[in-house]
Amino acid sequence: MNKSRVEAFSDGVFAIAITLLVLTIAQPTRYRDLTHELATRWPSFAAYVVSFAVIGIMWLNHHSLFSSFGRIDRGLFYLNLLLLLTITFLPYPTGVLGEALARGQGAQTAAVFYAVTMAVNAYAWAALWLYGSYRRRLLHAGFPEEERALATLLFTIGVIMYTLAIGVAFLNAYVFLALQAAFALYYALDPVTRRPGDR
Repeated sequence: MNKSRVEAFSDGVFAIAITLLVLTIAQPTRYRDLTHELATRWPSFAAYVVSFAVIGIMWLNHHSLFSSFGRIDRGLFYLNLLLLLTITFLPYPTGVLGEALARGQGAQTAAVFYAVTMAVNAYAWAALWLYGSYRRRLLHAGFPEEERALATLLFTIGVIMYTLAIGVAFLNAYVFLALQAAFALYYALDPVTRRPGDR
């Protein structure tokens, strides 16, 4: 399959998903008290910023991931579609979580909903990597073997972290949101191309 076309399609999906995030912030309903209305929406702004960072970092790592593949096949294409499905869905739980926190109602359920979405996303990332890297199936010839092993370990750790985060969501929605921001920083370090000995 044509790798460039799949990457271009994926870039378009990322761009749409990250743009739709701004629509998750509800418009004020009482403009006579606009300052208070905007101030009470700070959880929605916080959820927006976290999810914007998450999708932006995902786009960067998606580029790194695909640069490690010398070619793609139909199986990788379908797994990539699954990954994109979870990414385009992210604005919805972002909006739900932000609104729940702003209203002070249903925050725990909203956080768990967001957490499950992110866990499914983490499993999709791991599946994409494991499928393409298993026995160097689709990796380009120059991809270092020690880097492959390290990336596999880090993707596995990521899956465990996002799964455990569901439990945190049950305990405290604000702590959970902060944890998602910390996870974004972890993935900003790029687990695919991080080499042993790098700082």
